[in-house]
Amino acid sequence: MTSLLDELRGLSSVACDTLDAEGEHPRFGPFVDCTSNQAIAYNELSKLDSDGKLVYQQLIHESIEVAHWMFAKQSDATLEELAVELMVCSLPSLSPLPAIKTNTLKMVNLALLIAPHITGRLHIQTNPKLAYSTAKTIKNAERVHSHFTHLSPSLSPSRICIKIPSTHEGLLACRHLEAKGITTLATTLFSLEQAILASASSCRYVAPYVNELKVHFEQGYVDPDRDNSLFLCGVIQEYFRRRGVERTEVMAASFVTVEEVMQLAGVRNLTVSPGLLEVLAGTKVEGWTGATVGMVGRWVGGEGGWDEGRVREVERVVREGDEGGWRMAFMRAEGGRAEGKLVQALNLFVGVQEGLEEVVRRGVKQGL
Repeated sequence: MTSLLDELRGLSSVACDTLDAEGEHPRFGPFVDCTSNQAIAYNELSKLDSDGKLVYQQLIHESIEVAHWMFAKQSDATLEELAVELMVCSLPSLSPLPAIKTNTLKMVNLALLIAPHITGRLHIQTNPKLAYSTAKTIKNAERVHSHFTHLSPSLSPSRICIKIPSTHEGLLACRHLEAKGITTLATTLFSLEQAILASASSCRYVAPYVNELKVHFEQGYVDPDRDNSLFLCGVIQEYFRRRGVERTEVMAASFVTVEEVMQLAGVRNLTVSPGLLEVLAGTKVEGWTGATVGMVGRWVGGEGGWDEGRVREVERVVREGDEGGWRMAFMRAEGGRAEGKLVQALNLFVGVQEGLEEVVRRGVKQGL
């Protein structure tokens, strides 16, 4: 009998939204990509073992030591920011953290196993505190990309994708990075306006959120705009199809239920959490009584998708490089809700980023 996960894989590329290589989900692989963000990294790095000690204490220790070595050689990042980058990059690494050839640093082997469970790319998110600076986001992305060269020499650079928040500044950073051969994904995306600028910036992926980020932080909260966000995922894919956009693909994200996932079956890429992957793998298509598979595609076809006049105006301001015009269009998108959701997501991600940096500070004090 066919599972929902099997059915989904026949219609979309499925990514795992996790940095946990030892959970149950790897047996449902291989997956195409592995996605992550600050919240996923914090949850993983905060895990305790049966003795109440950090599971990744050694990784934190190694990352702090390497960050100290790197800190003296650059001026763009704090010690805490460097250590966080190294920790996050190490979690999905293919191979051990290499020894730094100094008298004081001795690295032990690290063999976390996310990459063997995927066939495509590892997605790492930039520091959200830099979301409104193009120059700083570029430097952050280039630095993160280079970490993989040292952490996993056998990993092809083409398999690394940098996730960047879809602010105007972030999307301009994507344009610069793509021109240098660094693959990017425009994340925290809540509007067609953002998707249009992202495709014009040659982003490899856009990640429209089905639910605002708050649903993953506040227990019991339900996104009142979820149905519109589901529809938007289909609209963006249909927009790319009609406009002949081949470079940029949709990777729908921020799912809460299996029903949401199955409604978006047929969208080019979906990134799904381990909990939902387990339910998908354990549910047979023959007994499925939930949402119609691929329902969103039919919605878009039936309703036409978008206001062509509004879209052409957004395309014009993007084509002419009219920053003010784009910002005004984005501010008004979805009645102002799109910008509000972006700001909310950045606030939440910044809070988690600061939590990761606090992990480093505690490690320094404890002499990890």
